[in-house]
Order: sequence, then structure tokens, then C-alpha cells
Amino acid sequence: MRRRRWPAAAPPATGGVVVYGPAALATTRDLTLRLAEVVAHPAGLELRIELTATGRTADRARHETRPLDDPDDPSARWSYLAVHVRVDDVVGEADPSHLQSTSRVATSETSEYHTEPRYWVGAYPESGVITLTVGWPEIGLHARTDVIRLGPNPAR
Repeated sequence: MRRRRWPAAAPPATGGVVVYGPAALATTRDLTLRLAEVVAHPAGLELRIELTATGRTADRARHETRPLDDPDDPSARWSYLAVHVRVDDVVGEADPSHLQSTSRVATSETSEYHTEPRYWVGAYPESGVITLTVGWPEIGLHARTDVIRLGPNPAR
């Protein structure tokens, strides 16, 4: 199996066809993760993922994604949703693009964090199947793997 990184890139502006979604990937009391849709293009796939966290999970997500502008802060670190995509015999980490995160805190019970990253995978599987592994252990989302059957590429 070959390894690569799927870099953050914008998909083509036209020609996309929704081939999958929406589908729940993980649901807990404080977290919802879903694959909003998979859009096929002649040159690859765009994955649109949505994560909503509430309560302490939202607080942890906000802490993990805060600006790291204090070099004397010993807790300064940064993390985000980790996404790995396997397309046929190629597997790699996907870098997010089009990050849209919102966060609000009214009280500790109504704290919410929401993000909608998009990922570009510059290949469409000949098999019609991708394997998606998603996790963010720093906020309590352990890696989970889903096999997603897309079928042949309708955008070709």
C-alpha cells in the first residue's frame, strides 16, 4: 500500500455530483460527527464533514483550536479533526480546507463548537469504495473507520 498526503485544495468550481451522504459517523451525548456529503469530480472527491460538540467536549475543542500566540503558555498546543482516506491502494492523511468553525458560550451547559471542514482527495477509487478514518482524541473522539461505497464515478 502506498502512502501520501491529501493536501488542502479547492475542488473544481463546476462538474461535481453528490454520490454519498449525509451519514452519521459518530454520535455521543456531547458530540455529533457526520459525513455531510461526498461530491465526485472527474479528478477526485470532495468530502464535507460536520462536527458539533457541546458542553465540556466543546470547551476542549475550543481550547485545542485557539490561537497559539503566547509562547510562555506551557499548555499551548493545537489539534484538529484527523482524517485519513484510503482510495484503492493509496492511503493518506487529508488536510482540511474551507474551515468554518463557530463557537459560543452562554453558560457551561450551552457551550457549543461547530466546524465544517472540507477535504479534497485527488483520486476517485477504481473500486468505487473509500475507507474513511476520523478521530480527534484530544476532545474525546477516538478514531473510527467507515467503509463507504460510492460506486462508479458519475462525473466522468
